[in-house]
Amino acid sequence: MQNRTRNRQLNLKFTDDEFEYIKAKKDLAQSQNYTDFILKIAAHSNIYSIDTMPLIEVAKEVNKIGVNINQIAKIINTTGNVYENEIKDLQNKIKRLEEITSDAYSYFIKLKDGKL
Repeated sequence: MQNRTRNRQLNLKFTDDEFEYIKAKKDLAQSQNYTDFILKIAAHSNIYSIDTMPLIEVAKEVNKIGVNINQIAKIINTTGNVYENEIKDLQNKIKRLEEITSDAYSYFIKLKDGKL
């Protein structure tokens, strides 16, 4: 034990579920022991803090489109007619969704490439 280079100790506590999860990951990584596994993760993993607002905006727009489609379907089923302004409103929302989706995609590509 005199040849040890690691002279600092960190004690961790886990719930049973957390421990089983870590054990399964260690086994998948084919690590010999928990120390090697945890060090491998800590020393060689990147930590990302991701702003999920672009995805939330996409979800909101998709919801708005779904509401419009339901309204149009109800009108068609009730009257047999569809109004041009409702179709145009739906087209505008789809166009807005495409813009937001494109912006979100660009954001995540920049994040992936380390440009943010």
